[in-house]
Amino acid sequence: MFGGIRIGRLAGIPFFINPSWFFVFAFVTFSLATSSLPAWIPGEADWVYWLLGPTVAILFFGSLVAHELGHSLVSKAYGIPVRAITLHLFGGVAQLGREVRRPREEFWIAVAGPAVSVALGALFWGSGYLLGDFLPTVANSLVIVGILNVGVVVFNMVPGFPLDGGRVLRAAVWGAIGDYRRATKVASTAGRLVGLLLIFGGIYLAVTQGDISSLWLTIMGFFLMSIARQSYVQAVIQDTLQKTPLSEAQIRLIAVPGYLTLDELYAGYISTTGRQYYLVEVGERAVGVITPYALASVPRLLWGVTPLTSVMKPLESIPEISIASSAVAALNRMEDSGAEMLRTLEHGRTTGVVTRDQLLRLIMRARATR
Repeated sequence: MFGGIRIGRLAGIPFFINPSWFFVFAFVTFSLATSSLPAWIPGEADWVYWLLGPTVAILFFGSLVAHELGHSLVSKAYGIPVRAITLHLFGGVAQLGREVRRPREEFWIAVAGPAVSVALGALFWGSGYLLGDFLPTVANSLVIVGILNVGVVVFNMVPGFPLDGGRVLRAAVWGAIGDYRRATKVASTAGRLVGLLLIFGGIYLAVTQGDISSLWLTIMGFFLMSIARQSYVQAVIQDTLQKTPLSEAQIRLIAVPGYLTLDELYAGYISTTGRQYYLVEVGERAVGVITPYALASVPRLLWGVTPLTSVMKPLESIPEISIASSAVAALNRMEDSGAEMLRTLEHGRTTGVVTRDQLLRLIMRARATR
């Protein structure tokens, strides 16, 4: 869903277009030029409709970006990083760097997007009204963009996760019962019910009305059901990791002197203890960490002449985190820093490391026990 073709940055947030977006852009443009615009603005030449079609589509998708930007700016105001905004097959999505921590955050982030769409709907509709006597064709096109923005609000405020209305529902239930996990289950169940209604509604309209385009509702229904299910699984993982102390994922380090060679480390430590991570010290000062990749990076014939200090990972290059933190805090720290490993601190001293593999094991365990 995330990633694709990078277009640039908006308010410091990377903006991507997923390749699937080009399909829906072409579909919307074709529908506007051949059906919607001729019905709404009759009597124009075909080339006018084909000129207005992509124009209206661009304004509409620009509105979707603004909608997601509304979510993103409120997220950033709450200190939640936003990794990207992506346009894709079913609209737009903002990728947040972490989950919200309080119902209030969830509510205001959720309503920010629809608020932007309401404002844009009023702006386009009002502009169309003011231009009606001077440029009626342009005015009617702007009114269509306004109506599309209102449609975005109506659809997104349906109370089913992950729609904005579903997030508002989760915020309300979460605030009422104080349980993030149960609130997400309620909202995601509602999302799956909405998905089912879209699936059967699309099929019903296609069969009874002969409107094949109604099957788009069916596709959206399947998409919504899938995302709602995944969202609940993600909430279970989030909740489990939040309650899991980082000590459960920590690999404690044995200190070894930096003058040792790889041969000496292997013979005296790795082969006898099975440990693969070591804290390298020079004198009594910790200077780096030896990982399994250090040995793999040096040909076996050179192990006898390669000191640990030449292949260690310098301590200052490894992001740190307190051992008192939760596993989810470590995961967020890794995502923010792009690191594959963190060093854990106890009373200001490095005592261990947490790797991405260790956190993935916790995630898999959470999935298995959901």
